[in-house]
Amino acid sequence: MILEPSRPLSALLFKGGPTLIDLAVDTAELRITITGPRMLFDRLQLLTTLSAFDGCTSQRLRELAESLEATVHCGTIGIQHTAIRVESLRSGSVLQIDLGPASLYQSELVLRSRTGETFRALLSRLLTSDASRPFFAGLHGVPATGHLEHHHGGGGESGQQGGGHDGHP
Repeated sequence: MILEPSRPLSALLFKGGPTLIDLAVDTAELRITITGPRMLFDRLQLLTTLSAFDGCTSQRLRELAESLEATVHCGTIGIQHTAIRVESLRSGSVLQIDLGPASLYQSELVLRSRTGETFRALLSRLLTSDASRPFFAGLHGVPATGHLEHHHGGGGESGQQGGGHDGHP
């Protein structure tokens, strides 16, 4: 049996638009155009309806992270690999994808499966013990919490930093 290569899917992440991108899709490559990486969106984070009881454990998330590769395509820096990591929290673990350098403009994040499996097959194999059970898995664009274009260091006479240029709110 010959498998046809899946075609890449595209998604957009922009201010005022949807911030959740379906990852349980039948493709091995996802291209996400991001407006304002690290300025408007800090990172991508995997959200899923699966729990550790379903098989979505820290170890399985690490295996998923190792099965993925991400590159950022940006006009100012060219093509650069970006980190995919699993962060351990009190409430469990979460897979996060960096968005590369901060920019007011657009960049494209290309996420690929290293195994050649579709994301749906990869997620089903690694994160659930019952592949026939329906689940949701998506990438959420986490909003940036600061305004990088305003961080100049220093402060006003009182030592407090304002949110604008030269310490002005």
